[in-house]
Amino acid sequence: MRKDKGETLVESLISMFFVTLAIVPLSNLFLKTLKINTKIDNINTQNIEISNMIELIKDKKYEEVNNFSGKYEISNTNDFYNKFLIERKYQILKNIDFTKNKIQIKIEKTDGFYLNEKGEKEYIFKIIANKMNDYYFPNFL
Repeated sequence: MRKDKGETLVESLISMFFVTLAIVPLSNLFLKTLKINTKIDNINTQNIEISNMIELIKDKKYEEVNNFSGKYEISNTNDFYNKFLIERKYQILKNIDFTKNKIQIKIEKTDGFYLNEKGEKEYIFKIIANKMNDYYFPNFL
């Protein structure tokens, strides 16, 4: 009898089977993690753009914000620029398409107000955009 210390075909196939059993779940886990990270990045980008939209509205004069009171549905950035009359030099938003999840913007007066230099009331406005809240305070200086 001869004792070769080599490996047979059956042993090789069995070892490849066990290695494959270990690699497939790990690669699947990696792919799922990558997909989740991509979705989270898209959501974060959208939230940043919504926050920037609110800041662009807050940059308007009191009379303009007063005229914008109401509810708006935004489907893309150009729609936002047109509805809120954003000047070309302030158009800083990325061109994101919101047709799947349209942005709901609501601008409403609050009970709080300031008296301007003429003694007239200038109300504080609450700006709501997809569950993000912020307030517009009139310039009283």
